[in-house]
Amino acid sequence: MTKKPPLKAGRAFKQLASTGKYVSTGKVLIGLSYQPKPAHLNRDEELIQGVLLGSHRPGITITGVAYVMVLILLFASLFISCKS
Repeated sequence: MTKKPPLKAGRAFKQLASTGKYVSTGKVLIGLSYQPKPAHLNRDEELIQGVLLGSHRPGITITGVAYVMVLILLFASLFISCKS
């Protein structure tokens, strides 16, 4: 023996089925609990989200280190050549 749903649930079921978003099989609504996957974040959006959530750690890359070393060598050579 099956139990009939309460009147409120029956009305809500009919309202949702009438919207056209869901497919009604008579017992269940197909697609009722569907949740689309969140959009993929690009690098800038991940950075902003990390900063807002407090989990941002600045990344030190090898190219950044190399750039800083070249600048240090350039300024050191300029300082030595100007001092002479």
